[in-house]
Amino acid sequence: MCFALGGYCLYSYVKKREVGDVFVALGLFALGILSALLAAVGLTALQSPLAAPLGALTPLFISLGVFKLVLPKWWRWYLIFVVVGLAAISAFRPAVPAVHAVAGLVIVLLPIYAVVKRTMPMHFLGVTAGGVLIGIGGLALASAAMARPILPLEVVAALLPWILLLMVLFYGYGFIMGRR
Repeated sequence: MCFALGGYCLYSYVKKREVGDVFVALGLFALGILSALLAAVGLTALQSPLAAPLGALTPLFISLGVFKLVLPKWWRWYLIFVVVGLAAISAFRPAVPAVHAVAGLVIVLLPIYAVVKRTMPMHFLGVTAGGVLIGIGGLALASAAMARPILPLEVVAALLPWILLLMVLFYGYGFIMGRR
């Protein structure tokens, strides 16, 4: 589903020439690869060297796309944050939570801002709902890796596919129906 929505975003880019669509597509493709890895190997996929970069690319690219769509005059400044964030994550693994937190806040709050300012239709709030769900999934995964997890690993493993499915459905709704 991530690949289909990413493909639609690329198709939308070809039609509208909105670079934000390319960023969202890249984030969805990274999420699709990570989801396929999780489906094939299970939660042990999180030990893979691919997991951290894919996990970082997803929120950074999606948030960059949201930023470009909502605040088109300022997106290049956020692009600098994305590049610095990727470099920080590559060099210093403990930077992951800070970079993820900023990207997550962009994904959740900017669509609300755009709807309140009436620059995007109400449907764009689907992006916020998808962002909240990916945040819940991310916290569940991070919790599972801790010594004393919030939820048992079995519960996380059972809920994660449903959280990812709902998240992609909300993103699809928000990015497709929530555009002018």
